[in-house]
Amino acid sequence: MRTLPLRNRSWLTEGIVLAAIPVMAYVLAFGFEYGYYIAYGFPQGLISVDLNRVFMAGIIFLAGVLFVVILASVAMALLPSNHPLAPTVAQALTFVLLYLVFLTYEGRFDIFGKILGMALASYLLYKFALPLATQRGVVGYVHKYERQEEAKQLHPTLLRAMLRAIGPLPATILAYFCFAVILSVTLGWYLATEQAYYFVVVGPPEQVVLRIYGDSLILAQLDRPTRQILRQYTVLRRTAAPVTLREERIGPLAVEP
Repeated sequence: MRTLPLRNRSWLTEGIVLAAIPVMAYVLAFGFEYGYYIAYGFPQGLISVDLNRVFMAGIIFLAGVLFVVILASVAMALLPSNHPLAPTVAQALTFVLLYLVFLTYEGRFDIFGKILGMALASYLLYKFALPLATQRGVVGYVHKYERQEEAKQLHPTLLRAMLRAIGPLPATILAYFCFAVILSVTLGWYLATEQAYYFVVVGPPEQVVLRIYGDSLILAQLDRPTRQILRQYTVLRRTAAPVTLREERIGPLAVEP
């Protein structure tokens, strides 16, 4: 198959992507806290992201990038390097393994799992089933796939035009970043909805600590009999007065309708 090369240089270089990692880390840290906001419903303006959270998000993101690179390298090493389908199969295996890791980590097949599953299924159908439908006159699946790839390069889509402008490696990192943003939000939401141990501020009224941002404690009134968090939020400054906290196993807690 004659491959039409992409541009040798792209405006979004690897250096720019590396320089943008602190911004990506901030977005991921904010997404994690946004998941808590979705679960608890406290005012969005109370969300705060400090340097420690940004640093941890950056470390986790870089570890994830390394994990993806290792998966892709292993998949490429196990496939014949000269086979036309090798790069696509390696990419597909990487996406499938990432999705399985997501499901294992999430622990349940919720709405986020369904959305990502539909996106993955659409990608697999587009890559592997489309040649069967569009290249019916060509004999052999490999030849069908090669002809379909040639047609894509001769008639580029918007996605391929973006790939040419950005470059393959930065585009892969950006795709993983978008996936990581979704994962960070779902992680925050999942941890909030499944949290069992809470710090309780001795009342009355009895309140639980939802999040701690620096010197600020985000509190919500607790209805212990129904195990519900009432939509009455308080911001308590630790520097204002001594605060007595007692850790109890009272969760998971639901938010009042």
